[in-house]
Amino acid sequence: MAVCRVWLDAWSDVLRILDKAGMRSIQEFDDRFEGSQSLFNWIQDLEDKLWNAGLEDRQFLTARIALCEEGLRRFRSEGDLMTENRRRALAESYYELGETDKAEALYRGWLHLDPRWGWGWIGWSDCYRFTRTEQRDWSRCEQILREGLSIPDVRDRADIAGRLADACEEQGRGEEAAEYRRQTKRIAETIEVSQSVNSAGKVLRQKTQVNIGGAGLALSEMSNIAAMLPGRSAYSSVTRQKVGRNEPCPCGSGKKFTRCCGA
Repeated sequence: MAVCRVWLDAWSDVLRILDKAGMRSIQEFDDRFEGSQSLFNWIQDLEDKLWNAGLEDRQFLTARIALCEEGLRRFRSEGDLMTENRRRALAESYYELGETDKAEALYRGWLHLDPRWGWGWIGWSDCYRFTRTEQRDWSRCEQILREGLSIPDVRDRADIAGRLADACEEQGRGEEAAEYRRQTKRIAETIEVSQSVNSAGKVLRQKTQVNIGGAGLALSEMSNIAAMLPGRSAYSSVTRQKVGRNEPCPCGSGKKFTRCCGA
């Protein structure tokens, strides 16, 4: 908790530097004050620290809301990844504080503007899945995921299907869960992404390969495949989606993220 207060003091100093220097982006700050870590990454680390502290002391969730709102206001042109991660953290914090209606309204508004935002549907459903409050609701979680999956060209369709598999499994519907996991596997086998990265962790080149297979691909699947192809990347070393504390670690260890790379 004391560490979070130090971090928040540092964040106040960053804001003063940005204002005094007239800088309007994280990229400008990193170019001017090159250090051991980019501000892009540091803000996300602070957000995570505030979440963990906020589970014990709610004032840090309020501080996390302020951090996210300031980031969304100040860094509007910073990139989709930064904006989407801040939005998810903002709504998640409101939900954990018991302001369910606020979180619902935020997600409904964002997804009205961009219904193809796959991780928006996932983040919204996760509010009802990972919360430590009495608001945990697998039925509502599943309803949101199904709504997202119904969008023909929704991005990150495989991740939504994987979440639906978890929801079905949790509710004792093993056959449905198995079918969604088969969908996820088919998508993973269809699309392969490789990256070339420099020593600083910046992506230099990204190659995407679509494996059609001997049986070919139905025309009805083309829009779904196109939606899953990566169309952008952030300038910094953060190139993956945010991973929830209780999700499988992306390193493939089979452990929960919080017990592996997120420790």
